[in-house]
Amino acid sequence: MASIEKLPAGAFNISRWSGGTTTELFIWPHGASYAERRFGIRISTATVDIAESTFTKLPGVTRYIAPLGDGFTLKIGQNEPEFIPHAAVKRFDGGEDVTCAGAGRDLNLMLSGAAGELIMIKPNERHIVRQAEFLFAYAVQDCRISVGSVQMNTESGEFLRIYADAGETVTASGEAGLFYAQP
Repeated sequence: MASIEKLPAGAFNISRWSGGTTTELFIWPHGASYAERRFGIRISTATVDIAESTFTKLPGVTRYIAPLGDGFTLKIGQNEPEFIPHAAVKRFDGGEDVTCAGAGRDLNLMLSGAAGELIMIKPNERHIVRQAEFLFAYAVQDCRISVGSVQMNTESGEFLRIYADAGETVTASGEAGLFYAQP
């Protein structure tokens, strides 16, 4: 049977990085540390407050990012700069040199020795749950998130842990990010 747990905002770690602030929503395993680069899974939201910034290099980490504002341009390694529009998800190697042009907010998933994915769902879009140890939702805007017959009203910025069996349906009345992670 599905259930939804709202995680308290007071438990989130907020820190500064060279281009803005990061709010760490989830880090695994217990005792993990982003500062010491000891983690398997890290979920965060960040602000980019300056016109151009350089992302921290994280060798061995697979990164997913989704802009929540108008979007921004990423230059990853030797690739040509690429515009990432609002709510598009970009996956990249954390060990690459990455520069970002444009300011705004974004969602982030970082995986080291773990599997996972960040998926953005549009209002009233149905998403079929896949099997994973961890499933979370981030409300980009005020909305009602439903899993099977269980519903929860959320405000923009709230973070939820979802417990659901593979094959159940997740919907949101507004825009939301879904995070899958499997150690």
